[in-house]
Amino acid sequence: KLQQRRLCGRYENIINMKLVSNSSPLIFLAKLNFLELLSKDQIFIPTNVHKELLAKESVEKDKLMKFFNEKNIKIISPKNNQIQSDSLGKGEMETINLSIENNIPHVLIDDKRARSLARIQNLKPLGTLWTILRAFKNKELTKAQARELIYDLPSIGFRIDQEFLFQILKKLD
Repeated sequence: KLQQRRLCGRYENIINMKLVSNSSPLIFLAKLNFLELLSKDQIFIPTNVHKELLAKESVEKDKLMKFFNEKNIKIISPKNNQIQSDSLGKGEMETINLSIENNIPHVLIDDKRARSLARIQNLKPLGTLWTILRAFKNKELTKAQARELIYDLPSIGFRIDQEFLFQILKKLD
């Protein structure tokens, strides 16, 4: 519940951010056709996350490749793997390590365990929902568009508690 409350209150009016991104927020935004919500940010992607995103043929892969070619994306391998966890995937670990190594406090990551580990490392985990709420707050999306995107998330595989979903939707009012 505490993590859920934190997310609801942190979609402040910030643009041109430096973010280290894991794969899931990029995939979900590609599925929603709204990768441009990140177009003003400087995004760093770990090498393994980049490989994961482009590993299999999909409509999202084409959208991601176009986004990577047109926007301010930097693909980097972390030099150190100081933070390790058996419960996280390689991409999540690289995302956290790259963020620490480059002093970039904001990590774009949806996985609950990865978000917890990021907080322990004094990072600020943000995710797909935050990206949508920030776009609404910055008037890049109308209330109707933001609501529709949030309602569409479960249908594209985004796991979210129903009660939390309704709390997020109330933030649009």
